[in-house]
Amino acid sequence: MSKGVFTQLICNVKRFEKEVRMINIEELSKEYKKPYKKVLDQISFQIREGEMVAIMGKSGAGKSTLLNILGCIDTATGGKYVFHDVDVTGLSKKELHQFRKKHFSYIFQNFELLPEYSVYENIEIPLLARNVKNRKTIILNALEEVGIAEHRRKKIHKLSGGEQQRCAIARAIVADTDVILADEPTGSLDENTADEIMQLLKRLNDQGKTIIIVTHDRDIAAQCQRSIIIKDGKIWNGETV
Repeated sequence: MSKGVFTQLICNVKRFEKEVRMINIEELSKEYKKPYKKVLDQISFQIREGEMVAIMGKSGAGKSTLLNILGCIDTATGGKYVFHDVDVTGLSKKELHQFRKKHFSYIFQNFELLPEYSVYENIEIPLLARNVKNRKTIILNALEEVGIAEHRRKKIHKLSGGEQQRCAIARAIVADTDVILADEPTGSLDENTADEIMQLLKRLNDQGKTIIIVTHDRDIAAQCQRSIIIKDGKIWNGETV
């Protein structure tokens, strides 16, 4: 192989890596001053576009803190966070808010739905915030996707836990963001319902969504493409698939 061809191949590989790398974390830290506590300690990793990744660790390991930083709900106290070509650590509070709305949607263990509103109204909220037209079609399509279209008029408090989580996933679908962040999305569900929720998330991943799941459940993590394991604020064996 000639030197010119080899050089071109290296350039192509580097260009490909740059195109598909979505999240680049370099020596990221998070600490609190009163009382002092270091939650994340100079961690580094990458997440590629279209991956389905689990963030694992024991309670208090820093998993949810990391997820909140990735989703621009919280900020780091040190290190660097680059999303595609944007240095997120350099954004103002107002810029972070706009960046979060554009790129991230959340699915929570406790669903974070408004109980006095109907399923339809809960899913409509992110669309109203963006002044989206044709909301009815978008909402009904999302409800069909998660399998609860027949419950669209029900109040949230009348749904089972699994149905509420499906509603939360439908809300994430209509938000139409690049990344879906899920914080223990199956933690309060029975085994069969948890498996159904994971199948939904994997289907969204197959459609091109990047999915990042915080979990302490090895069975849930095993269904992801790889795991990032947090232990005492550091990454342990973070490249295990």
